[in-house]
Amino acid sequence: MKLTEIFKECKAQWINAIDEKNHPFKTFVLSTIERNEPKSRSVILRGFDSKKMNFTIYSDLRSNKIKELNNSSSVQLLFYNSIRRFQIIVRAQMIDMNSDLKIFNTLTEHSKKNYTSSISPGKLIQDPYDLTFGKEINFCQLVFKAISVECLQLKKNQNIRSYFEFNKSWKGFYIAP
Repeated sequence: MKLTEIFKECKAQWINAIDEKNHPFKTFVLSTIERNEPKSRSVILRGFDSKKMNFTIYSDLRSNKIKELNNSSSVQLLFYNSIRRFQIIVRAQMIDMNSDLKIFNTLTEHSKKNYTSSISPGKLIQDPYDLTFGKEINFCQLVFKAISVECLQLKKNQNIRSYFEFNKSWKGFYIAP
């Protein structure tokens, strides 16, 4: 497979993940840094701009990831499709954090509820059914700009690994798997 085809396939998968509820790339791993330690968690891909190579997620403003991103905007995004045996690691920078209520208001009632809990994410609680929800909105949108993309396609006969980096334009290389 040619490098340009690999990069186009990555973009196509991210675009498809936005609209397809069960797409393997819809849920991915976001890794941040806290005191020189990696912190990883699953998040939902909410938007992807294929021209700018920007990835969008939503978060609770009180979550640990927000504190971590305020200290270091460097992240890694890990996407994996177990059926196609295709892995992508994106090194990125957070470029925007906003609490636009217009975006919040487009969410389903169930999703809105996730950003109005009375207790901050990660806090100890006695019983998950005791969690209450209020009117205070703790929603934010996070946007990450890709700096590099590393792809690994596992195949029976020959694994293919490639690396793409942005320096005025995207340039790709094959690397040993």
